[in-house]
Amino acid sequence: MGSVYNVGMNVVETRNLCKRYGPQLVIDHVDMHIPEGSIYGFVGENGSGKTTIMRLLTGLAEPTEGEFSLFGIGGKDPKIYEARRQVSAIVEVPSFVPSLGAVDNIIYQEKYLGISLSSEERQALLEKVGLGNTGKKRVKNFSLGMRQRLGIALALLSKPKLLFLDEPMNGLDPEGIVELRELLLSLNREGISILISSHILSELEKIATHYGFISHGQLLEEISYEDLQKRCRRSISLTVNDVDKARGILVKYRDSVLHPSGEITIYDSISVKDVVRDFAAVDILTLNTSEESVEDYYLNLIRRAK
Repeated sequence: MGSVYNVGMNVVETRNLCKRYGPQLVIDHVDMHIPEGSIYGFVGENGSGKTTIMRLLTGLAEPTEGEFSLFGIGGKDPKIYEARRQVSAIVEVPSFVPSLGAVDNIIYQEKYLGISLSSEERQALLEKVGLGNTGKKRVKNFSLGMRQRLGIALALLSKPKLLFLDEPMNGLDPEGIVELRELLLSLNREGISILISSHILSELEKIATHYGFISHGQLLEEISYEDLQKRCRRSISLTVNDVDKARGILVKYRDSVLHPSGEITIYDSISVKDVVRDFAAVDILTLNTSEESVEDYYLNLIRRAK
């Protein structure tokens, strides 16, 4: 199930990716595709496998089976270490020195990475993430939102092309969520592809260009924002006894799809009564209406998978 996107290259691809811990299969033959320049919303319940996949891609864990690639470089290729230099990740929780301020945490991370920024560059980085006025304030006294933004600042030190964020909105107040959202959109406009996992689907809807829905280690579907919006808005679906004749009737509907299965989906603002009237020349076998939220859509995917 799912679609492969043709938006430039895929910065991440996995093929039959599996991970076992003892007898438990926690990642189950996942084929994943993250287009370059996208914000990929990774949606799944706790324990669904989101964090494990991030750990596999960043080298914190090894696959049991299957393959993956970053920027077209396979995970078993010696050049994968070069590819990973273009990736920054905050998996689970950001790592700081709580007794130091924001600038000193950046300096500490510079030493770890073997790089050296000027004081102007450090200030510019802090301003980029909205922490330009923290002064000597210690990180242990930061709000959760400030810590998340500092974590992203540290992740940006290596000038990544791809950023992994594991549940960055957890625990943030509404103001913190808005600030983080604007920061991520800004980074994406600068050309950084982002994989972000979150339970807050209403927020993902405001930033994601693509989605991957995962449950119990299985990737149920990948879908673009545009296609998801089409499926989640109000629609009328029907099947008929004569698809060829129905194809001619569909010409009058500007926004409709005739699926390979023969099912017809109509998104135009029209009543069931009008549809029945227009399709009077054929026998309607089934007819359903739907209007889903993204959360409804995901829950329905899980139900169908079961």
